[in-house]
Amino acid sequence: MPKRRFLVALCSLGFVPLTYAQTRNVEAAFAAVPFQLWAEEGAKAELRWHPRITSPKLTLHQRIAVGLEVELDGKELVKRCCDGQAIALLEIRDQQGLTYRNYGTKDLKDAEPGLRQSLVDISWQVFLLPGEYQATIAFYYSGRNGHSLTTRRVHVAPLKHEPLPGSWQDLPAVEFCDPQPEGLDAFLLPSIEGRLRLPAKASRRIHIEILENLTPYPSERREPQLYTDRLSVFLPVLKTFSQLQVENGTLGVSLLDFTRRSVIFDQQDISQGQVSWANLKDAMTANSVTAVDVHDLEQGERFGEFFGKEIARRLDETANGGAMRVLIIISGPMDLGSPAAIEIAPSVRGNFAVFYVRCDLLQTSAFVQQSAILAASVEPSEQNLERSVDGIGKALRDLKPKVFAANSAQRVREALAAILRDISQMKFPAPQSTDPGSRTPSTSCRVSQ
Repeated sequence: MPKRRFLVALCSLGFVPLTYAQTRNVEAAFAAVPFQLWAEEGAKAELRWHPRITSPKLTLHQRIAVGLEVELDGKELVKRCCDGQAIALLEIRDQQGLTYRNYGTKDLKDAEPGLRQSLVDISWQVFLLPGEYQATIAFYYSGRNGHSLTTRRVHVAPLKHEPLPGSWQDLPAVEFCDPQPEGLDAFLLPSIEGRLRLPAKASRRIHIEILENLTPYPSERREPQLYTDRLSVFLPVLKTFSQLQVENGTLGVSLLDFTRRSVIFDQQDISQGQVSWANLKDAMTANSVTAVDVHDLEQGERFGEFFGKEIARRLDETANGGAMRVLIIISGPMDLGSPAAIEIAPSVRGNFAVFYVRCDLLQTSAFVQQSAILAASVEPSEQNLERSVDGIGKALRDLKPKVFAANSAQRVREALAAILRDISQMKFPAPQSTDPGSRTPSTSCRVSQ
């Protein structure tokens, strides 16, 4: 019988109790054993374990991450039940000789007989800058003799194609993800303090508005886990873009839900990336995917109308004190459900720019898959069919948006770099006349019959 896997992680959704690392607790955990002596003695395998280090990978948070894992056999934990803990210690040393520590534990009182057929992981995800590192992982059972230890070299190479040079300039060499995050914190990582350097420079005053479409597909309302999978993509992308530093203007972030035809979260005048993630999480909880009103579902044909009006409102010439408006729309392909074409007419002055980051990073991205056994086509999933029509792109066409197909972390990075470059090279329209009798036509939205 294959063993089931349980996870005790410092940067993932997990269901195994974890005593997680705070600074004082980390110091106490390392002081409880002669860790330095163990490290000097070298590798040891007195206890059964399987340590692993994953290859460095660029994440949607636009940070390079490495996974470090201690895999334990459930029957080993059951054998040592029921007092004490299984404890893993992790020390990372960078090329300057600085050390960074963390730890994780599993209470042996939770090692019930059913755990015999399981695998238990104590793991960390760590953000690292390019460079050379030494990772030392030790494992032991509290109150018992013996330990296991390994030391591995970790090489983090620079990105082969770096469109955002300098974006990691202010980051620490090593940063641990949130300890045992719950719910949306697994995607937002609110306790990560390192910030990307993403200067958005323009020669005249601008207002940048980041609009993210978090409307659930019908299949996601029926299977909320599918929606959670999508949030694991869209929320890290949102957090990355929210770190833009607008040097001559302002920044706003909004979340749109077409089903409810509402802006479920809005924060303007964001400075230094200080988005209220707590308020955002509260707003998303209040607008749960499983609590959609039946009346809202009956109004599906109005998705496009709502989207068009929201875009037109944000491109209004009279808003933002005359600042040039820059819209960054983050969405997946979605049918807006309107039988009539949505037309968003731009203003004649062209005092705006629109960027559309079309994210389609879900694992089931192929619309028609082949059966490996029968070599025959299989039906695409409902979720894929719902992503087959890009209603967002069609609605924006008259605004001549710059569209980015972001189907990987690297593509998101390239899109972000291109947007920053375009903002810095932006051409501004001539100043508006001060004649009280003059009036500049504003952006409007209409539905073509």
